[in-house]
Amino acid sequence: MFGYVILGFVILIIAFGFFMEKKFGTGSPNKSDNQTLNEEIGRESTNPNNSNNINGPY
Repeated sequence: MFGYVILGFVILIIAFGFFMEKKFGTGSPNKSDNQTLNEEIGRESTNPNNSNNINGPY
């Protein structure tokens, strides 16, 4: 009986979390231009299939 109470409480908390997420939601990340540029540079410089890589993809 005690287990059902705990399980019901856990399910209620999860359902409440989903409800609050639907109601208020999370906005898209607000990135600065500098952060976006650094992410693009990092993505291009670590790509093993980059055509600018002298040693090739292997």
